[in-house]
Amino acid sequence: MRFVHELAADPAALQPARVLLEAWCLSEHIDPESMVIIANELCTNAVRHGQGTVVLTASGSPDRLGLGVRQEARYELAIPVPDSSSDLQITGRGLLMVDALAESWGWQLTASSTFVWARLSRR
Repeated sequence: MRFVHELAADPAALQPARVLLEAWCLSEHIDPESMVIIANELCTNAVRHGQGTVVLTASGSPDRLGLGVRQEARYELAIPVPDSSSDLQITGRGLLMVDALAESWGWQLTASSTFVWARLSRR
C-alpha cells in the first residue's frame, strides 16, 4: 500500500494534499490524525523553504507507517532543524510536533533535493 501525491510549491496546494492523504489513510484503515499532521508540517516546510515540485509519499505495513516529502533544495535552507528558541514566536514549531508524533524522523540531502521522512507505529 502506497500513496504518492505531487504538489506545487504553493500554499494553496497543502489543503488538497491533506484531504487526499486522509482519504488514503481511511481506505487503508489507518488512523489519519498523526499522519496528516506530520505530512502537513513537512509539506508546509517544503513549500515555504524549497523550490519546485514537492512529492508527498506514504506507505504502510501491518505494524509501521512511513511518510516522506521530497523537494528541490535551496542550499541555504536545505537542512530541517526544530526551533524551540522562543515560546513567543508564531512559526517554527512544526518539526517539534513531528518529533513528538513520530517514532523517528530525519532527512537525506542530495545534490538537487531534500528528502524528509517520518516513521510511525500503526495504531
